[in-house]
Amino acid sequence: MFKVLRSGVMQTHQLLLVGFLTILLTGCQNAQDSLYNTAIDFERSRAGLELVQSSAGDIDFSMLQGGNAEGETILMIHGFGADKDNWVRLAGELGDTYRIVAVDLAGHGESSQTKSNKGAELDFLVTSQADRLNTLLDTLDIDKVHYMGNSMGGAIGLAFAVAHPERLKSLTLLDNAGIDSPKKSEYFQLLDKGENPLIAREPGDYAVLIDFVMSEKPFIPWPITAVMERKAIARKEMNDKVFADLMASQEQMGSSDYVNKMLASIETPSLVIWGEEDRVLDVSSIEVMEKYMPNLESVILPGIGHVPMVEAPDQVGDAFRKFTSRL
Repeated sequence: MFKVLRSGVMQTHQLLLVGFLTILLTGCQNAQDSLYNTAIDFERSRAGLELVQSSAGDIDFSMLQGGNAEGETILMIHGFGADKDNWVRLAGELGDTYRIVAVDLAGHGESSQTKSNKGAELDFLVTSQADRLNTLLDTLDIDKVHYMGNSMGGAIGLAFAVAHPERLKSLTLLDNAGIDSPKKSEYFQLLDKGENPLIAREPGDYAVLIDFVMSEKPFIPWPITAVMERKAIARKEMNDKVFADLMASQEQMGSSDYVNKMLASIETPSLVIWGEEDRVLDVSSIEVMEKYMPNLESVILPGIGHVPMVEAPDQVGDAFRKFTSRL
């Protein structure tokens, strides 16, 4: 009988402890979320950006807008698994001269996710994303833009330049996807082994992801990274779907010969900026682009990884200004 009572008391204590820890953890997460939102709002405000929502075609877009309302527009497009806030620091560098429009692609951030605003299933093919951005520009009544894309956003930029060249003043690609590089990157070597460090699946993975994509990491306080990790893990199924469509896009384009012909057809004045320490997409991709793109300038940033606009916004901003001053 005493054993039964003692067992019951122990179970009660365990339940109370679990309940207390749950409340404590929830409280910590709420505090972290509050700090995260405050930090995001501060960064956006400092860069002169405001959150804007707009429906274009079948997509509800979330974006940041700001900068010089009288200036030419830069359309900023993030990479795989990222969002519009990747551009905030660079927007702060360029907003005195240019109007800034930094967009969450479908399937990312706060834009439409798995379904359109009409309830249809969405795909995330590179060509589909490019056409959606063209529709968004129509909705925003923007005629021409300086397109700026990182990683997947760069691959979408190439597709955009082929399909909608009349809308471009220039094309800036930062460590862009879409090129079969002469030297295989560390990332693609890991993919061959069935590993994908760009998709966080459990605690600890996000720190690995950040180390993998950035060589020159900005300081981010722990409560902020804790929220970013939770958000990344919560997106793992969504990221799997987007990544599958990225691979399908690669198969859709086919051989290197097709890609090279596509590059050769892009007459838009273009700038490619690449972090020399990029482990995701190898810097040797520039060799292919320089060979085939007729109006291309290139800049390689020593000591920088896969996301130069986060790691070195001042250097990217300077390179972009010098490039556009010659247009």
